[in-house]
Amino acid sequence: MAINFLNTVDLNSIQIENIVPENATSGTIGAGVLGQMYFDTVQDTMMQFVANDGTGNAGYIEIGATSAVESIIAGAGIGVSAATGNVTVRNTGLISVLDGTFIDLAKQGGGDNTQLTADLSAVDGTSTAADRFLTKANKWATIPFGDITEVQGGTYINVTNQTGPVPIVNHDLTTRTDTASAVSPASGATFTTIDSVTTNTTGHVTALNVKTVTLPPETDEKYTLPVTTLAGNQARISLTGSTDGVVSTVDFIGTAGRIQITKQVQLNGSVTFNLPDDVIIINNLQIGGELTAQGTGQHSFAGQVTIPLVPTAASDAASKQYVLDQVSGNGSFQGGYNAATNSPALSGASNVVIGNGDFYVVTVKGTFFTLAVEVGDFIFANTDIAAGANPPVTDYTVVIADANLGGVGATSALTEKGVVGFDSDYFIEVDNPNTGFISLAPQKNPYGAKQVLNNTGAVTRTFLNGLTTFEIDLANASLFGTNALAENVTAEVTQNVSPYQTVYADVTRSGSAEMSIIFSGNIAVDIYRVLLTHV
Repeated sequence: MAINFLNTVDLNSIQIENIVPENATSGTIGAGVLGQMYFDTVQDTMMQFVANDGTGNAGYIEIGATSAVESIIAGAGIGVSAATGNVTVRNTGLISVLDGTFIDLAKQGGGDNTQLTADLSAVDGTSTAADRFLTKANKWATIPFGDITEVQGGTYINVTNQTGPVPIVNHDLTTRTDTASAVSPASGATFTTIDSVTTNTTGHVTALNVKTVTLPPETDEKYTLPVTTLAGNQARISLTGSTDGVVSTVDFIGTAGRIQITKQVQLNGSVTFNLPDDVIIINNLQIGGELTAQGTGQHSFAGQVTIPLVPTAASDAASKQYVLDQVSGNGSFQGGYNAATNSPALSGASNVVIGNGDFYVVTVKGTFFTLAVEVGDFIFANTDIAAGANPPVTDYTVVIADANLGGVGATSALTEKGVVGFDSDYFIEVDNPNTGFISLAPQKNPYGAKQVLNNTGAVTRTFLNGLTTFEIDLANASLFGTNALAENVTAEVTQNVSPYQTVYADVTRSGSAEMSIIFSGNIAVDIYRVLLTHV
């Protein structure tokens, strides 16, 4: 059984292997569409449907029936010969050659691959002034003899318009790569340098300026850096020349309480910088390593001391935040709570005093505010609650003791029961509610739907430019409802009657809930349907 494709199949340049066209005999195919092909088993050839089969009407003709070469005519100066081969020419082809005779291709052996050879009838020889040549303007012209036909360039010479009529001879532009040499003359010596070079645009040197340079005599001045005397917390270094004396000084001045300076006054002396015994830091002090106070006296801080929030050793100082965190919420068990009678009163205008962190255990099930609680549930106070404060439910935290319980077992008696809720649309009870056993309810795919391609409800049909389009609104209540996205829905198109064969149409999806099923031609309603699955 053939598979029906109801629209164009685009293979995107992927090859089809071992393809076989439809086999039929003449007159059994019926009217086709332009370009439709089949293999005629009687004529043993491929046939194609064309707009004019030679009678003025549309019909099938043999592929390649009129594609043979019908005639080849050789022009002046061209010789054509035909070698026997195996070409079949349906319409007799005639070739006209120079002597006026014709070669009948149909009589050159028959079959395929007839070989045609074209050549010139020219022969080797020497041209004379009487000879002519064919120009690109398709005109005959004579060859001039004895005249200069071209001017070519030589070394450093270039020629534009070499073949005339007016050649122009130019000297090439010249570039130069200069070299450099090194010299180390002593003081008072002389050396010669090139001061400037003048060239023209062709690179020829037109002028050269040579300059003699004389180096100055050597001077010999020696300097020392002795440490000289300065009173108090200061020191001085003097730059002293052998002939000029002191030419410059550098003073080092210490600051009381911060920098202490000592010096050794002499040539090649020394200047030492130390902290004084009592150091004063005016602004901030940042220490990269550890700070150790070795003195046993009282250490004092005028401002606040910032330390890590959480201490890591038993001897570490504790931050204020750490201390508050340790003592905050240190409540205690206050006893049982009867949720049926609100006893003791945890809610309402007559509530009891409750401390932050205090908690109760439900001993009788009931309602706490609007929350259903059972035996074993915990009720914690999030804050201190005064008597008669009528606290809101947000002042409490309720922990359902069995919220995370559930179990498995071979029998009802061996299974630990938990608090689990199931949707009755998808699950059914196998045993009574006390056992807790449930099973999946038999049902169809809750994410699937079937839609007939009609023109009502969720479907809109249009016919335009030879295409029939059925647009489906997947957000329709009869399908997947609000928030359905076409990009998440798969589709299979089938016949709407037995045998419900799968057919292939063009399926496109929008960025919202719209899906389009597109067919070639004018397709009526209710012929096909589509099976939809939301993933």
